[in-house]
Amino acid sequence: MDEGLKKRLIGAAVLASLAVIFIPMLFEEPPSQPPPLPPLPQKPPVQDFASAMLREEVPVVTPLAPAKSPPNLPPASPPSKPPVQSVAPREPALVRAEPIKARTGLTAWVVQAASLSSRESADRLVAKLRQAKLPTPDPELVEIRGKRYFRVRVGPVIERAEAEGLLDKVSSIAGAKAQVRQYP
Repeated sequence: MDEGLKKRLIGAAVLASLAVIFIPMLFEEPPSQPPPLPPLPQKPPVQDFASAMLREEVPVVTPLAPAKSPPNLPPASPPSKPPVQSVAPREPALVRAEPIKARTGLTAWVVQAASLSSRESADRLVAKLRQAKLPTPDPELVEIRGKRYFRVRVGPVIERAEAEGLLDKVSSIAGAKAQVRQYP
């Protein structure tokens, strides 16, 4: 076959295939409305949660003062009969020390000042820490290996760095090496 004839036949075949593809597109009408799109997902938050956001909202733990009688009332008269039964001072609930479990979510930190075997020693240490304006709750009674201890803690605080900043001050007041612990 002649080389020129082959080129003309190939060119004619290419033009015919292009005509079959593009000519129907010229005569079609565009759709009146585009197909509906699925709804878009909600926009993610601009900033993830940071514990620094809570810094102003966390109240400082302050000890409760014993109830005092109002000054404008006369002193109460002694009872005519002695009470039948005296009430012993209330012991805190016993807490069993358990291994610390991994938690998710918001964490807090405390500085453990000491674990003391006597309630009086624990109360004296709490008084010293409160006098130094440190947020100190009442001692917590725990049982470790069958022995009872009164655990004295300072805090809780949100940031670990803040708890570590209290470490030296608490250690000097307690007279022992304090430790930073996860709360609760």
